Amino acid sequence: MRSNTPLQQESIAWHCADLLREGRYSDVIQLLQPGVVGAETRQSLTAIHDILTEREPVSVKVIDAQKFRGKGDVEIRNIVLDYEFPSTVKKTSSDKELLPAKWVFVTFSIRSTENSITGIHAVTSEQSIEAINAFTFKNKGVSQYTAFAAGILLNAFAIYAITLCVTAKIGPKKWLWILSMLFTFILVSVNWTTGDWSFDTVSFGFKLPPLPANLVCSAYGPWNLKLGLPIAAIVFVLYRKKLERTASAPAAGVGGC
Repeated sequence: MRSNTPLQQESIAWHCADLLREGRYSDVIQLLQPGVVGAETRQSLTAIHDILTEREPVSVKVIDAQKFRGKGDVEIRNIVLDYEFPSTVKKTSSDKELLPAKWVFVTFSIRSTENSITGIHAVTSEQSIEAINAFTFKNKGVSQYTAFAAGILLNAFAIYAITLCVTAKIGPKKWLWILSMLFTFILVSVNWTTGDWSFDTVSFGFKLPPLPANLVCSAYGPWNLKLGLPIAAIVFVLYRKKLERTASAPAAGVGGC
């Protein structure tokens, strides 16, 4: 997380968060991009202040620092602070009320060129980010199960293909085939938390062992199941018998008199 978070934008997010908790709304507004300040800005800041000051957090940390392009191809960096609030007992006029533990994720969208804030958003959760993005089969849907089944089939096929290649009688060429099977075209990425499938990027992966389906995860982000197409393995399985016949055929002799 530290290596992916620019220090300047992170310090702006921390400073703005401290100002919010102290109720210094005018100072926060000075950090905002002029175009985003409106009639309801102070009301929105007050609502975030109330969420962050209901009780004292036991921990605060950066859990995301994504970069994307905004309007006019301007670089925007989203710094997300994670506030963990413990369960506590709140006294009421007639009784006591148990407030369960909660987490608040505050996103600061920072324009990199001027280091001005273009937006502040807070989301409250009953679970930590680690629990939300944990790899589990609980409460998963058809999307996740389909992706997982596809991953098992792809990996099983890749292992089957490389086993055939190792035992195939095609001479030294088998090592070129085995090497080519280590490369995979990654076509699909499945977000394990949300079940969303992404087909918008095609990448090239090199894996040892040659498994076309892999799970990857960022620091606090969701697990992503990458599904690739083992092209070399498919081609080898289709043409294995032909390759073996070619390798076993006697070499053409040179005639003489």
